Amino acid sequence: MELRSLGYFVRIAELGSITRAAAHLRLAQPALTRHVQRLEEELGVALFTRANRGVRLTEAGQKLLENAERILREVERTGDEIRAQDAHPSGRIIFGITPTLCPVLVPELSADMRRDYPRVELKVMHAGMVRLEEFIIDGRVDVALLSELSRSRLIVSTRLAQEEMVLVTQPGARPDGVVSGAELSRTPLVLGDGLRAAMDALLAGRGVELKVEIEVNDHETIRLMVQHGAAASILPYSSVARECAQGLLDAHRIAEGGIFRTLALGVRASRTASLARETVVRTITRLVGEIEADRRLSIATPDHRRPTSRASLAGMAPSARAET
Repeated sequence: MELRSLGYFVRIAELGSITRAAAHLRLAQPALTRHVQRLEEELGVALFTRANRGVRLTEAGQKLLENAERILREVERTGDEIRAQDAHPSGRIIFGITPTLCPVLVPELSADMRRDYPRVELKVMHAGMVRLEEFIIDGRVDVALLSELSRSRLIVSTRLAQEEMVLVTQPGARPDGVVSGAELSRTPLVLGDGLRAAMDALLAGRGVELKVEIEVNDHETIRLMVQHGAAASILPYSSVARECAQGLLDAHRIAEGGIFRTLALGVRASRTASLARETVVRTITRLVGEIEADRRLSIATPDHRRPTSRASLAGMAPSARAET
């Protein structure tokens, strides 16, 4: 039973005439008659009898009219509710993000969601790449911003941008310019386990062995240690862009083409999308685009463009699945 046929039936009953209903609906009378006939065949009863200058409902037709009007009202109301929900999405969304990206994105994301979508409750969990994938698969997070494209068939990941990994030093600790592999190998570093594993993977095949003298698994502590001259470090550029702009730290490109990780959104492949989740996804995508446009994901080159040639990425391996 088609909703369209029910709507036609109701209009005929209201106007008491197939001819007048056809004119009102701007539909050929034979086509409207066929809709009525199909309803009658499906129900096995007559819905109308002929009357002077029109048609009259049978007892079965009167019963159908009462229910058809209710059904059509429910359909219309449901449509209104869905459209209203689309305009004002609601629900709880758990967002997963890596530790280095959390302070870069979450403050602005939270402010934008509270301002534009107050009915969406946003909860944030931060963890490394491996744990975030586990959280996505088992449903503990609805969407996550990952530090690489997922290789799991259970996760759909979408590339958003590339972010440069840079050598971070105390201001003036070394001259401006690209850090060679040889210099990087002899530079004392402070790194956490996750960042060290990620860089080992990114530098694979380049003949570079990192000289990690201090291990600290807190990124804010690492930044403060570098600022005080305890050691240099390797961090995502977005996590130090503000300090570099304020002259508190210096960031240096590693190798001529730079070393980059991929930022990607990940969701569980089998999970049905909700309007609230899609709203969060759109907001994250917009914010990452704005961060990239503000040149907070990579060191600006003289022509303000990041090198993208294939040669500049030669020797890169997939990034480590770690706490970055």
